[in-house]
Amino acid sequence: MDGDTREALRRRSSALFGNRYMAEVVVAVVDLTSATGDTPITVRMVASRTGLTDSLVRPIVKRLVDAGLLEPQPQERLRGAYFHEVRRDDGLWDMLVNTCRLLHSAITLSGH
Repeated sequence: MDGDTREALRRRSSALFGNRYMAEVVVAVVDLTSATGDTPITVRMVASRTGLTDSLVRPIVKRLVDAGLLEPQPQERLRGAYFHEVRRDDGLWDMLVNTCRLLHSAITLSGH
């Protein structure tokens, strides 16, 4: 995705979700869980996938946890990374993913 398209996506993400990076993070979570067979993900994994910093991804993951769309998993080590699993039981996650993917498609098709 080129810089102009990415910026257009971030503007729409901000307008819809109150966060410039929400759409990118949601799609990254989907891509990561699809690639790993629904293995729980970490903030660092999402940050690496998106090219964003952990400090930009962390509050979005927290919002998704607070909304009941991601579920924190028990930590194995005291200072280890927190893993999160997608909750798919009520269909809300799929609706959010579809919205984020449509946002991306609409921006790509319209040329921003």
